[in-house]
Amino acid sequence: MRLRGIIRRIRYFRIIAVLSGIHRKLGWMRTSSKHIKVDDEENVIIGAQKVGPPALPSIIIRLLLSILFLLVITLSIAYVLYKPPTVIINYLQWKYPDVVFHFPLPSSQKYVALTLDDVPSSETTKILDLLQRFKAKATFFVIGRQISDYPQLLTRIHNEGHEIGIHGWADEPSYKLSSVELEHQIKKIETMLPLNPDRFKWFRPGSGWFTTDMIEKLKSMGYKIALGNIYPHDPQIGFPKINAAHVLSMIKPGGVIIMHDRRPYSSEQLELVLQGLATRGWRAQTLSKVQEIKADIVAGKLLPLN
Repeated sequence: MRLRGIIRRIRYFRIIAVLSGIHRKLGWMRTSSKHIKVDDEENVIIGAQKVGPPALPSIIIRLLLSILFLLVITLSIAYVLYKPPTVIINYLQWKYPDVVFHFPLPSSQKYVALTLDDVPSSETTKILDLLQRFKAKATFFVIGRQISDYPQLLTRIHNEGHEIGIHGWADEPSYKLSSVELEHQIKKIETMLPLNPDRFKWFRPGSGWFTTDMIEKLKSMGYKIALGNIYPHDPQIGFPKINAAHVLSMIKPGGVIIMHDRRPYSSEQLELVLQGLATRGWRAQTLSKVQEIKADIVAGKLLPLN
């Protein structure tokens, strides 16, 4: 009997040793007990709970959520750049009073300033014909090196009551130019413009970026920077219907439209914009004219639409 008891004890300890070995190998598993009550009797259920590395689906879900978050942020920034809210435009106008972003007018004054960059080009004649047809006016920002190819167009722009501003000698970011080079370019372009002692001196920096040094240099030369608040990004988006729809969706009294010459679709998208403005009862004018209307309103004069 003693021998049998000893054998049973040895077998018992061997089983315990095997179970302990399994437990050590599966160290990332642990047992937990859960008490449940069935028929007024308490029972204990033993279950295994994993405490090791997270499951693969959990990692994928976290990764997808991170990508979704970044996508939402990126799209939000892109939307603000594409359709800047009025509050941002108002802040920029307050922050940089020497730069024109818009000329806010009362809702009864359905005027907008129409501006065209990268002038002159082979499309400019079509653009001038459209402006004449719709009885609209615009401010043309010229690139100096393009003037010699179309000298007669600047004369026509001036003779038909439009306005000429300077965009730079080349299609390049103006903020990269030194003050000396910027002044040199402007003075060189001035010699190529039609004589007009009453010309308001507008400058639109290439790429749309400016610096405080640029503002001060231009002020010393009698120039004012003009940007805008309605911009369809037409150099990058070559779909005239989309660009025109974007412009018309952003129209507000005293808004400044930025569009571009020199593209094969420039005249087509402008025609759609002018047609839409006319249908809605809006008048497209030069920067100086809308600035004058704004000044008259500040002085207490509300002008009629005709």
